[in-house]
Amino acid sequence: MTDSVEASGFGCTSSWVLTANVRPLVESLAALIDYEADDWDWDAIEAGLSRTVAEDPQGWYDYRLIGTTTLRLELANDRDSIVTMVQVHHPPDQLLTVRIETIMSMLARYQVIA
Repeated sequence: MTDSVEASGFGCTSSWVLTANVRPLVESLAALIDYEADDWDWDAIEAGLSRTVAEDPQGWYDYRLIGTTTLRLELANDRDSIVTMVQVHHPPDQLLTVRIETIMSMLARYQVIA
């Protein structure tokens, strides 16, 4: 997992999650910012993610969650694997960063059964 601060002043947390956990990732991140992700969000993300390739910098899907703050997600499937690469662009808030890191770490290791 990597963290950086971009020129825009936003932080970026990068990692991967099991592809089966992308929806729990989106729902968990949305809950952090008091945004209620719904089926419309998931339909858009699922459609956008289906056309992605992690090796192509232009081939990532960009999606924003707007609640008490904005999280910009970039997602891409890792070809021939069971993981999805994730970048979360977020305000440089230490508590928010740790929460994002924790969510991503857990969803990289354990498959969520919902």
